[in-house]
Amino acid sequence: MGRETGVDAPSIELDAYIDALNFSSSSRGKDASTSARANVRVFRWSGSPRVFLLAFSDAASQRRALGRVSMHLEDPEHRGSIPAALPSGARGGVANYSGHNARVRSVCEFFNSMRDADDAELWEDERMMMEALTAARLVRKEKDGKYTDVSSASGGNGAKGAWECEWYQFDESTPRNEACVLAVCASGDVREVRDALLHEAMHGLWYARADFAEWCYGFYRSEALSDEERGIWVEFLRELRYDVSDEEVVVNEFQAYMATERQLFGPDAKGSTGGGGGGNNKRNSSASSKSNAIDALTRMQEKFAAAAKRDAVAGAPSVGSLRVVWETV
Repeated sequence: MGRETGVDAPSIELDAYIDALNFSSSSRGKDASTSARANVRVFRWSGSPRVFLLAFSDAASQRRALGRVSMHLEDPEHRGSIPAALPSGARGGVANYSGHNARVRSVCEFFNSMRDADDAELWEDERMMMEALTAARLVRKEKDGKYTDVSSASGGNGAKGAWECEWYQFDESTPRNEACVLAVCASGDVREVRDALLHEAMHGLWYARADFAEWCYGFYRSEALSDEERGIWVEFLRELRYDVSDEEVVVNEFQAYMATERQLFGPDAKGSTGGGGGGNNKRNSSASSKSNAIDALTRMQEKFAAAAKRDAVAGAPSVGSLRVVWETV
């Protein structure tokens, strides 16, 4: 048995990754020793060695490569299953989002489940992605066709967080430092791409740094939030078609949105009025309820940012001039 020689993926900064998303028109037919390398490239984020960035040749390829993986992990109807198709329109949910994130281990588990299923079909874009991950030595394809995550072998269990808060009690089931993959789509709107990448990079920290995930669990479960506020957050996620029965999904998305969101809630959010509107008809009542929810989410974000700033949460990503919220307050 040969010795693992480590991951074969060039290191890259987040801004350079955005530039790499525009490679499709110039790279086809030039540097394509395999079809996988021609359609998806694998990079290691220079800011976190366990976070890997996938650059697909186009948005459709990314959606077909990672859409079912995201549904398997986060969709309320398809979590734990292998969807036969990707939903469209408003029902698309996580499959249609411009960004995706997953542990390398979880990606392997999805495709191993597909291999064991009698009626599951591997799509071409999924196959090419797994070929690229194998070529980059993040995963190994075994003789029986199953995939093994070899990217996290040196990670081990995370020590107690460097940002340990006095009000958080660690239990025995602490998160592990694990490798993960992130991907966002190219777009003509550079700000949109930067927003998406900053959000996905926060998910990268969650997977790769156990101390950060522990800190987030501690904040979310603490008295910093009321039960009513947690209920508002869960309902927000439910409307975005996330599986809110999984606490990790709830808290992982909480930290990513609270660290980066500026449009759906926050001081720049449309509809955030700081007070209810007049009138008593159903339409105005619904608008007032939505405004109240935006205001509540904004207050939660302010508390999250204050706690992160107080506890000196370090190593947060930045994309261009875009920063996490606690570095802008």
